Amino acid sequence: MPDITEDERAYITTKVLAIADKLEEIDKLIVDNTEGWTIGRIGKAELAILRLAIYEIKYDEDIPEGVAINEAVEIAKTYCEEKANKFVNGILAKIVK
Repeated sequence: MPDITEDERAYITTKVLAIADKLEEIDKLIVDNTEGWTIGRIGKAELAILRLAIYEIKYDEDIPEGVAINEAVEIAKTYCEEKANKFVNGILAKIVK
């Protein structure tokens, strides 16, 4: 387990709980902005990335939309299948329109 400070742990916990609180709304945005996809069909990593980015776009005033999208795409490039970054970018682009 990586070494993290108590402040980092508190930030992560707060963010996870906030996302969990809005999960139904976030998942509806995902489903409404994909064609032929259900939540269960989206890869776990891609889903986690989308949920975090959508939370940041819709509910976190401290993070600009462009930053949330760019970070999500970069994370998808690192941790997901080859075309996942385009999938993530496409969904997030539809949501911000």
